Amino acid sequence: MKNLFKRMTAALCAGLMLSFPVNISAEEMPENDITLPSGKTLKEVIYTLESNCKATEENLDFASAEISIFKGGEELYTGYYGEVDKEKHIAADETSVYEWGSISKTLIWVSVMQLYEQGRIDLDKDIREYLPDGFFKNLTYDDPITMMNLMNHNAGWQETTKAIQVKDEKDIKPLGEALKDIEPAQVFRPGEITAYSNYGAAVAGYVVECITGEDFCDYVHENIFDVLGMEHTSLNPNHSDNAYVFEKRKEMHSYSTMFFESVDEGNCLYYIPCYPAGAAAGTLADLRTYAQAFVNDDAPLFKNPETQKLMFEGTAFYGDSDIPENCHGFWPEEREVRVYGHGGSTLFGNADMKFDPVSKIGFVVMVNQYGGNLVTENAPSLVFGHFPKDKYISETDDKLDIKGYYLISRGVFKGLMKFQNTLTAISADELGDTNLRKLNDGLYVIEAGEHGQFSSVRNYENGDWGLLIQSQELIHTGSYLFALALLAAYGLTAVASFYMLRIRFKVRKLKKQSLTSGVITAGETAILVSVILLLTSYVYTLKFLGGLPATAMTVFGTCQIICAAVCVVSAIAAVRSALKDKDKIKKTVCIINTVCSVICVSAIVYFEMYRFWGC
Repeated sequence: MKNLFKRMTAALCAGLMLSFPVNISAEEMPENDITLPSGKTLKEVIYTLESNCKATEENLDFASAEISIFKGGEELYTGYYGEVDKEKHIAADETSVYEWGSISKTLIWVSVMQLYEQGRIDLDKDIREYLPDGFFKNLTYDDPITMMNLMNHNAGWQETTKAIQVKDEKDIKPLGEALKDIEPAQVFRPGEITAYSNYGAAVAGYVVECITGEDFCDYVHENIFDVLGMEHTSLNPNHSDNAYVFEKRKEMHSYSTMFFESVDEGNCLYYIPCYPAGAAAGTLADLRTYAQAFVNDDAPLFKNPETQKLMFEGTAFYGDSDIPENCHGFWPEEREVRVYGHGGSTLFGNADMKFDPVSKIGFVVMVNQYGGNLVTENAPSLVFGHFPKDKYISETDDKLDIKGYYLISRGVFKGLMKFQNTLTAISADELGDTNLRKLNDGLYVIEAGEHGQFSSVRNYENGDWGLLIQSQELIHTGSYLFALALLAAYGLTAVASFYMLRIRFKVRKLKKQSLTSGVITAGETAILVSVILLLTSYVYTLKFLGGLPATAMTVFGTCQIICAAVCVVSAIAAVRSALKDKDKIKKTVCIINTVCSVICVSAIVYFEMYRFWGC
């Protein structure tokens, strides 16, 4: 307990260090100093980072973090903290290799803009004109899906229910095949709802393949990595395209945190067959070089610097305002200045890249902790400050009261993982403030302490409405409480069935079981199996592959169909028995069995636990 208190105290102190300016002596820092967009000086930021990391290294089993702050082509500061392998005490340094996660997607958008510059792609043309015939099998709408839809993440796809990662290198397939294997259901009309999509981004990478006639990985090496001199970055799922990364990545360990203790997850090597969406890995220096290209007026990745300027112009906006929600796949943020970039997260760790093309200041940060750490969480505010509420909000602004519950658009709306939407739904209170301040042109700001977030109200063609919050929407739902109650009741049926089975097995020792009793027992067993299958699929998805392997989906879905059928037969048998039997206890047991069976079947049907196809 004393050790836990010590760690909690250290965490609090580290957080406070990141929240307040620090006075430092001139002797402790380099001579040159500049004021960053946050209003903090570079010296203050460096001192805060180093003090914080020292505290966490000593008291919180901090893993590692690397950060580099730059201005134009100048490296202002680079820091390496912690260890990439705590058992062997291998320190983080310039040779360490980290995973980019979804920062990899920016390679797609740069590639697309290069092709656009060359006149080889029309951003507003249906991408099916570039893809093989019949490529998509699960489309609901006939509307065109454009490259702009993919960039803005509003092509209409739900989260895939199939595994987006594999553990065995032998399971890596060519990009086109991998995309066909995990194609999710299209649940929204293209252009209507924003829902961040790994699948959609990877499809954009495949479009680049189809247009150029070469593997996306090869294209990126030739037109991005080689151009910038990024010699220590890979993109292939197994890192086989860069010998240095291939070997170095094996040395890296990943760490998760549990009760202020770090847990060694080993090298946490998972492979992403749809690799354009998140498989890049490399050194901090290479990622910094990549980010610096975006603040270079010469735009080394494009023939015409105007193309780079165009890339950072808005392609999706909040309401009818001119404040962008997306810029050709890059995410803009309003802080003390408008910054652009992309974050990334994998089971291995987190990374972030943000820059301001005007001041030419930016940073990149990489860590080997799942979920990130204080460095990734606080680097944006240290360098660029917080949302400028004083600039946008006044006390006279109108407020919009929001009530009820909301489903996250980046979720599963069809298929056997549909129940997850109920678990991830949020209430209005969880938005940080139940009031949205209305600015103008359908633009709102959600306040949460010192933070703020632009939002806009969206009205859908089905008469429903929602809130756009960058990269996703919160869709108002009137059925949440029903769904939650059904899911809770479904879970309780397993508890009831478990105890009834125990009673039956004890009674069975005393006298022979009738056929009807055997059928009812089968129903209780089916309920228990159904709930166990659901829990197993949920844990597996969260812990490992981001979805289920196709074979597992088929098995789970088929088993749920069988469980539902057994429950129906069991309920019928229980009703007949209750009508015939005069024993009150037996009648009660039959009624309980019937209710449990009906609830189980209802849950299986409502949450589509049986559906392993087309999702």
